[in-house]
Amino acid sequence: MEEIEVALNLAKMGKPLTAINFVKQFLKNNPEILINSEECKSIAHIVTHFPSLNDESWRYFVHIEKEDAIMMIEKIKECIRT
Repeated sequence: MEEIEVALNLAKMGKPLTAINFVKQFLKNNPEILINSEECKSIAHIVTHFPSLNDESWRYFVHIEKEDAIMMIEKIKECIRT
């Protein structure tokens, strides 16, 4: 999925919140796209319930490392039906 690749690139560029928000919106727009497993549901739930803050506020209120964002997005990518 092109959207997931864009999100991965954003995370790699040091914009983890923008990347997570991008994936969050993608999942909200395409709820049927994920494989129906508990692990995929859990990761989608985590992503869709992240707070919506800009990257500058993010580092103060809800810190996430770039690598953690990349790992989450990679897992969502694995959960997408092909």
